[in-house]
Amino acid sequence: MNIERLNGLSIDALYALSDKMGLDLPVGLERVFILEALIEAFEEDSEDRKSASDAAVHIEEKKYSGSELDEIDASIDAAPCIERRYNETVVHVIARDPEWAFVFWDVRDDELEMLRLGDGFSGLFLRVIKEPSYDGKGTASFDVVVEVDDDHWYLQLPEEDRSYRVDLYARNGSRSRLLAHSPVIRTPRGLLADSFADLGSGAAELAALSGIVSLEITQMPNHHPSRILGGFDE
Repeated sequence: MNIERLNGLSIDALYALSDKMGLDLPVGLERVFILEALIEAFEEDSEDRKSASDAAVHIEEKKYSGSELDEIDASIDAAPCIERRYNETVVHVIARDPEWAFVFWDVRDDELEMLRLGDGFSGLFLRVIKEPSYDGKGTASFDVVVEVDDDHWYLQLPEEDRSYRVDLYARNGSRSRLLAHSPVIRTPRGLLADSFADLGSGAAELAALSGIVSLEITQMPNHHPSRILGGFDE
């Protein structure tokens, strides 16, 4: 029995597997008891098959065919899972750290087909907007060209502790069409303060005790280029 794969299933998948095996488990049961019930059911089924002497009766009475590994693998594969895509036109961005963000998007099948059939369609691109305002504008922006078959990218953002939004566009000749825009996210700070002088008295005392002041750390410049398209021009 592949216990590792069984442990990796969600609660919903475990309940679906128990229903498939004919187990009547109460709703809200703790995960450990669901796993215990499933393992016992597999072990009982294995004992039944090993003790059966008549092949015809054995085939009629067994719950599943094949080896124990085949049984649990087939049941797990049949359990519900998260869809890879939901056929929606969306774009989302998640700040990974002070410099990098993960962007993922999708375009509805019928909408993408209409774009491809239109005159002048030349692909998709992402517009990264720094400090976006309510009217959609920002203090600066840059575009990143993506392939039609792409659905996620890692982007390096030029500044920490800043707000960003990512818009998904389709390019038609010299014109652009907005398809979707992400919620606004803010990148975290790389340091608690720009310099030790900016620390409060308590934090400054802890920094002195740690010995970090003696390391003479060089502060990073306020601007550094993006590894995608050169970043924002100040």
